[in-house]
Amino acid sequence: MIPAHLSLVPLSPERRAAMQAIAEVESTASRGIYSAAYPYTRAFFRHFRGSQRVTVREINYFAPVLTAQELRGRKDSWLNAIDRLIESRGTRCYLPLPSHAGSLIFPEVVFQETERRRRQTELKEERYSRQRRRQASSHERAYQALAAQAEIDLAFQTPETVSSWGSRWSGTKLKQYDLEDMFFRWSERFPSLISLERRDFYGQPFWRVMYEASMRAKEAGPAVRSLERWMVPNKLISKGEPERCTGRKLSDG
Repeated sequence: MIPAHLSLVPLSPERRAAMQAIAEVESTASRGIYSAAYPYTRAFFRHFRGSQRVTVREINYFAPVLTAQELRGRKDSWLNAIDRLIESRGTRCYLPLPSHAGSLIFPEVVFQETERRRRQTELKEERYSRQRRRQASSHERAYQALAAQAEIDLAFQTPETVSSWGSRWSGTKLKQYDLEDMFFRWSERFPSLISLERRDFYGQPFWRVMYEASMRAKEAGPAVRSLERWMVPNKLISKGEPERCTGRKLSDG
């Protein structure tokens, strides 16, 4: 069964009366006919209760405990509030009407207000999510830039100097896993570190890795250490320096 407030012809008498009042007042206004004060209120109660005059009995529909004595001197306020309520289709509910007065005649207002709040909440959450994504993206870019600096710095180290690199970058925001990943990829280039295995240092602090690397560099022979120093890509040749040649120098003539 279709709920009363969703039917095309309202089964709710107060809703039907409100729709009739709105149609009547707007039709009268479109013809340029003058309406008395509070036209929506008067038309509503005429269709709803068959009343030509609005008394405390009619207003009790919105405020059942209101007495004639309490209404005295405040009637215009009540009539004006009811008039604005019906004219706005329940969206404007002013004092002295109770806050739920609009839902008595226009139940869809509750749905609209709930939907509006839900949508506002979704928009806030969406803005917050976008802000969080931007922050995460910014942090990721900053982290990748820092990691790139560490990797460039590592490229100019030898097994003899790598422990200073480890001390320098361990105090940054770089994760130990990433530092280890850089180091063990870099270590494959050097003969003195070729036997280092990452799995042997699982769960140990990074300084242990650096310590082992420096010890192996010290244990390597002078020839190995000299070779490893020349493997670092920081050897610049002056343009004025003569090129070395391995061939035999020919005698003049």
